[in-house]
Amino acid sequence: MSKVTIFLTGATGYIGGSVLQRLLSHPNAANFEITALVRNADKAKLLETRFGVKTVLGSLQDLDKLVDLAESAKVTINTADCDDVEATKAILRGLKRRHEKTGEAPILIHTSGTGEFRDDARGEYASETIYSDLDIPSIEALPPDAPHRPVDVLVVAADAEEGYARTHIIMPSIVYGIAKGPLVDAGIVNPHTIVTPLFVRAALGRGTVGVLGKGLSRWANVHIEDLADVYIRLFDAVLQDSSKVSHGREGYFFIDNGELSVGELLQSIADALFALGRISTRELVPYEPGEAGKFLINDYLAGFMFTNSRTRGARARRELGWSPKYTAQDFVSGLPAEVEVLVKKFDAEAKSSA
Repeated sequence: MSKVTIFLTGATGYIGGSVLQRLLSHPNAANFEITALVRNADKAKLLETRFGVKTVLGSLQDLDKLVDLAESAKVTINTADCDDVEATKAILRGLKRRHEKTGEAPILIHTSGTGEFRDDARGEYASETIYSDLDIPSIEALPPDAPHRPVDVLVVAADAEEGYARTHIIMPSIVYGIAKGPLVDAGIVNPHTIVTPLFVRAALGRGTVGVLGKGLSRWANVHIEDLADVYIRLFDAVLQDSSKVSHGREGYFFIDNGELSVGELLQSIADALFALGRISTRELVPYEPGEAGKFLINDYLAGFMFTNSRTRGARARRELGWSPKYTAQDFVSGLPAEVEVLVKKFDAEAKSSA
């Protein structure tokens, strides 16, 4: 049996590393030939010597490498920057070349995100609009400049319009939980999500947990282990019989299992930080006009964090048999331990840079 060639981007990241961990522990792992594009030479060496992963040093800006690597793989899994149009075009050029040479349609599993559905609530209200991945017209009605949308359109067109690839778009909601496994233990993979560290760092810098508006806006969420399970289930399904899995125009998979208001999330973080003696009050303290962007990287991201993005993913459950283990309550109950880990991490970083 010939090996299944896999090209993975984002292999040292939170999501990509979790997917790689699952591929390496897959029952058929001996039949996989995995190649990862990696920026860090030390991590690349560890992946090669300890885990048997082929690596190519480079980044998403190395377009020629992306073309060649995508061309060489039966399955490309992109978990890196979901807004990089040029990198996506390069990957698609590689897939097209493979199709032209082999006559087969290579598989692309692309990572986007449900931030595509965000509004401009700024924490003032919970939207009544809930998007479903079975409602394709509602997805296609999104503004062309919505976050991630320009890239998603290219990915869909490669399949639905040009037919040289089978494309699938995984759209996680807020991802939570600390990633675990040998790749994390080896210092190769980032174990942390984006959202919780962002809010914790902002609170430590401000001395209180800030809130925009009333904190009423809501986001769906999913645990990192449940999310990684979707990638593997999708990977297995398309290799077994790709005709049974939605792709192209209908190949959107929203990944969520419950939701929280931003205020609920922030209150749990505030309770944890207050218990650690790191903030002056467990109350949420409203941001002054123009203040949020100073602590949440910039004004755009500050506004983004207090939008609504409400989704209900049905396709992975229906087509892949996905049955997530973790709920929104697990997000909340796990925050005290995660916050404590993050505080120690940030303290160590501050000490080393002093």
